[in-house]
Amino acid sequence: MSFTSHLQATNLMVVGAKSPVDRRRKALKRVNKELSRGKYETALSLVKQLKGKHGCLSAFASAKLLPKKSPVLDTLGGLIDSVSRSFESVSAEANSVRNFQEHKAITSPSEEDWFAVVQHESGHFLVGYLLGVLPRRYEIPNLEAMRDNVASVTGRVEFVGFEFLKQVGAANQFMKDDVDLSVSQGYISSKTLNNFSCVILGGMVTEHMLFGYSEGFYSDVVKLNNVLQWRGFTEMEKAAHIRWAASNTVSLLHSYNEARVSLAKAMAKAKPIGACIEAIESAISRHYM
Repeated sequence: MSFTSHLQATNLMVVGAKSPVDRRRKALKRVNKELSRGKYETALSLVKQLKGKHGCLSAFASAKLLPKKSPVLDTLGGLIDSVSRSFESVSAEANSVRNFQEHKAITSPSEEDWFAVVQHESGHFLVGYLLGVLPRRYEIPNLEAMRDNVASVTGRVEFVGFEFLKQVGAANQFMKDDVDLSVSQGYISSKTLNNFSCVILGGMVTEHMLFGYSEGFYSDVVKLNNVLQWRGFTEMEKAAHIRWAASNTVSLLHSYNEARVSLAKAMAKAKPIGACIEAIESAISRHYM
């Protein structure tokens, strides 16, 4: 084979070869397919395989939480204290009403309200992904629909592995019926509890980082309170745990802010989970590698 022919053949091989990004995008389409079919464990298995195969997913489950006994250092101007106080304030308000409803009516939803929701939900999504908790579905309110119909401005992200919340909901009903708390106490692993606590604070922390305060999102506070009560935490234990979780969440979202911004843009366009993961991975490869 002549040198020219060899060079042409080599060029064809290069053109025909798929880049790691192409392989990742193709694989994430399979993840989307499994999620759309409700095959959540299969989707999670695929993501775990992708993390080790060809380095397709480098950010998934890459974050490590601080040990509980480590001193909490707030180097971001009292942000951890601010989040902890906000949580306690909302918790007190929520507990003051026995049948508290989280979705407060907003008389005039605005683009700013919608923007805050997108950022809030991106915080949940990113923290979960970094800790190895796969988002399986999310909802962002439609801005145009909000303008046409006065409605609550809320969103949500659901994760694979947090199915224990159904047990907590059932236990919470027992508590409302004044059944002995010991009857309703349950068990989840410390790892799951720690991950859940950081994920649930991801939205509130994002708001504090962007705006200096949180608008409420009471369901997050209620869920975490219910889980800690379900586990039998005392008030002192609960406060220490929330502060520890807040410190980890602040650290993650501060360190990966560019990835969260890219993710929020994808979520604002209602892109599928795979495309949202691609937004995270691409941003991290650009800014952190």
